[in-house]
Amino acid sequence: EQIRLKNIRNVYGRCLWYRLRLLKPQQNIIPTVKKIVLLAGWALFLFLAYKVSKTDREYQEYNPYEVLHLDPGASISEIKKQYRALSLKHHPDKGGDEVMFMRIAKAYAALTDEESRKNWEEFGNPDGPQATSFGIALPAWIVDQKNSILVLLVYGLAFMVILPVVVGSWWYRSIRYSGDQILIRTTQIYTYFVYKTRNMDMKRLIMVLAGASEFDPQYNKDATSRPADNIQIPQLIREIGGINLKKNEPPLTCPYSLKARVLLLTHLARMKVPEVLEEDQQFILKKSPALLQEMINVICQLIIMARSREEREFRAPSLGSLENCMKLSQMTVQGLQQFKSPLLQLPHIEEDNLRRVSNHKKYKIKSIQDLVSLKGSDRRNLLHFLEDKKYDEVMAVLGSFPYVTMDIKPQ
Repeated sequence: EQIRLKNIRNVYGRCLWYRLRLLKPQQNIIPTVKKIVLLAGWALFLFLAYKVSKTDREYQEYNPYEVLHLDPGASISEIKKQYRALSLKHHPDKGGDEVMFMRIAKAYAALTDEESRKNWEEFGNPDGPQATSFGIALPAWIVDQKNSILVLLVYGLAFMVILPVVVGSWWYRSIRYSGDQILIRTTQIYTYFVYKTRNMDMKRLIMVLAGASEFDPQYNKDATSRPADNIQIPQLIREIGGINLKKNEPPLTCPYSLKARVLLLTHLARMKVPEVLEEDQQFILKKSPALLQEMINVICQLIIMARSREEREFRAPSLGSLENCMKLSQMTVQGLQQFKSPLLQLPHIEEDNLRRVSNHKKYKIKSIQDLVSLKGSDRRNLLHFLEDKKYDEVMAVLGSFPYVTMDIKPQ
């Protein structure tokens, strides 16, 4: 992508689209923090697993025959003989191990007592059947009575504060957005005004488009509202002229919606906006394609609902509204007002020299296709007011336009 952008820099360097592609998004520290926490958690888990694997397990099943170094089923005489030999060796008075001596005495008592030996052979324990017990290995500091208050605080913080907040935040965000990541409130606004105005002209459509909650700082933290807007927006309104400010239709007449509408109109009119508002205008232009697609979805759904219902009171939006949505999407991308010449998309073709092209006596140029269809010499003669470098840039842009032919055969 970077190589492609580098190759077309000379052609599209002045385009707003090109400059937006070069903009680096603001660094968000939250994903980085999440990755660090995740890696730290895995590191801690692997460290604990390693420590557990290295822990010596001293538990050993008790077997009196092994203690006396005898084979299972040995006779009483063999047991007594082996006991005398080991007791002399490990007796504390002889310098032996007292613990080992106690184990030998216990094993001898278990194998010489008839009941104990019977229990051992039948249940595997000289004391008879034992109750099975299970335990959970926990760090000592958790079960230490001194740390009980701290453990309860950590438990309460994790399961009664952090977990509900995380789940609640996720749920609140999920119910605010549709599947296309459009605010549900925006979809409701569009549905209301599309149904209210069955046939929307372009002015009305731009007005409804700007009413999206995505542009409202109250519902979208990325939207901005500055004190300077109270001075700069009225100035732009006076320069544009013809903006309807009288109707009381919230949220279409709210300050955020009015700002979005003015910045959209200035973009279509190719007017220069103050440098402070350029970032806001770019934000609005980035959101507009997805919002227009949502409005098209709303219109289509209302048409389907009207056709499926028998009530005549339910009026479907006109196809004109749908067509205007598609036109506005194209106008937003091209930065052109309705009915303006498509030749204005070309570099160095401005309003002051457009008449030289469109009103030429010899050549009838109304579209880009008409300009492309001319011979090279005629085209250069028509654009004689451009320097060679600027003319080459115009030709490069014309060469990048797709040429689509369509054959239609009704049957």
